[in-house]
Parts: sequence; C-alpha cells; structure tokens
Amino acid sequence: MAYQRVEVLSGTERRRTYMSAEKVRMVEEAFRPGVVVMQAARRPGVHESLLYR
Repeated sequence: MAYQRVEVLSGTERRRTYMSAEKVRMVEEAFRPGVVVMQAARRPGVHESLLYR
C-alpha cells in the first residue's frame, strides 16, 4: 500500500488576499512580451490559471 502526503489547511491562512494594484502588477508582468506565464505565476505563488482569469 502506498501512502500519500496530505496537507490540511486550517485557520485564516487558507486564502491569500491581494490588493487591486498587486493583481494588476502580476497580470501586467505575466503578459509582457517574452515572459512565460507559468514562471511569472510562480513568483507570487499563484496558479497560472488565475492570471488568465
């Protein structure tokens, strides 16, 4: 039987909140010419799908 690692998130730290200016900066940085969106998303620790959304 193989064991899997399970991470339990509790408390108020489950979701991060970003100011509107931070969101705009992340999206602008991700969509500059020559930037890989996946790498730009990793810097602030978000999934790349959130930048497209």
